[in-house]
Amino acid sequence: MFKIKWTPEAEKLYFETLEYWINHNKSNNYSLKIIAEVERKEKLLSANPFIGAIIFGTKEQIRRVLVLEDFSIYYRIKETTVEILSFGANKKDSLF
Repeated sequence: MFKIKWTPEAEKLYFETLEYWINHNKSNNYSLKIIAEVERKEKLLSANPFIGAIIFGTKEQIRRVLVLEDFSIYYRIKETTVEILSFGANKKDSLF
């Protein structure tokens, strides 16, 4: 099993996304759905970190997995750690 480690920037983007949807919907239901799916993806990545698609043109073989089709987790594999680099909506310009 690989260890999951969020970078401070990725964690910040994740929490900002959750906060945005709480404020936008006046409810935490959608944010709870995002949290549940992110936790599911973390378990999946811990067991099989090579499941994400490689983002071509990146030097460090950055990978991406979808979360609820609306969001992406960008990460790289370092030895026995999955380092989550970014979290964001798929409608924005790609970070990588």
